[in-house]
Amino acid sequence: MGVFRLFGFRVEVRPGFIVFLLLVVVMYGGAQGLWAAGSIAVFTLIHELGHATAARATGSHAEISLDFLAGYAAYVPRRPLSRLEKAGIAVAGAAAQFTSAVIVLLLMGANPFSRADITLNEATLSIWWAGIALAIVNLIPILPLDGGAIVSLFVEWLAPRRGRRAMLWFSIVVSAIGLAASIVVGPLQGFLPFAAILLVLQVQNLRAEDNLAALRTRRSPADFVRALQGAGRHDEAARAAADTFRTAPSAELAALVSVSLSAIGDHDGSHAWMNLAERMSLPRRT
Repeated sequence: MGVFRLFGFRVEVRPGFIVFLLLVVVMYGGAQGLWAAGSIAVFTLIHELGHATAARATGSHAEISLDFLAGYAAYVPRRPLSRLEKAGIAVAGAAAQFTSAVIVLLLMGANPFSRADITLNEATLSIWWAGIALAIVNLIPILPLDGGAIVSLFVEWLAPRRGRRAMLWFSIVVSAIGLAASIVVGPLQGFLPFAAILLVLQVQNLRAEDNLAALRTRRSPADFVRALQGAGRHDEAARAAADTFRTAPSAELAALVSVSLSAIGDHDGSHAWMNLAERMSLPRRT
């Protein structure tokens, strides 16, 4: 749909994001719909900028994509990151979103922690919901929310082979309970679409994880990286190929890193890895 740069980050706005905002306008209607869509657009971008800025602070290359229902900040580290660094990147999005919303509401003369001020008009209600409420919801410890990503880092540390799968199953159970509660309990019915979407995403992620696990055991590391690339998961593909390269260097893996870095816009890194692949491919003189 459109690409621009903001604070040095490449930002891609995909058609699904525009469709989502239009749906919000239609759902809420009038001034409330316009304020809700605008607030969601702005605070989603701020959220992803928080992730991207934290990733850049670790030396990683980061890019932002805005798509249907969500935004994504993909990053490729130039060195191995600690779990605390990864957790910091994960929490930075919600922190930026929450903090900026509080500041905006205070500048508008509204107390972000007063129900009377929050519901003062369409603007304050939309900003509070899109900036503060969604930031808090995003820290719920289930995948694919940021809270789940943070918890998953430490679960995978305790159980490297089964940690992510266990987190996905935990997330599915929690979302299923939330979906059932939203159907039965009247005041929670507003969360029904959110719980349903989360559950669908979690089931899809579980299936994708199972498929990748099968590929990891049955195919070579290079084939596994190609499978990630085929699924559009170029940030993961670049990390997987680079990690394998450190223990088993090959021109093929270097070229695969280059392809994925190019796909996510890190052209300098892509060029460096391709030069490395070319040097390794040259016949050695005896």
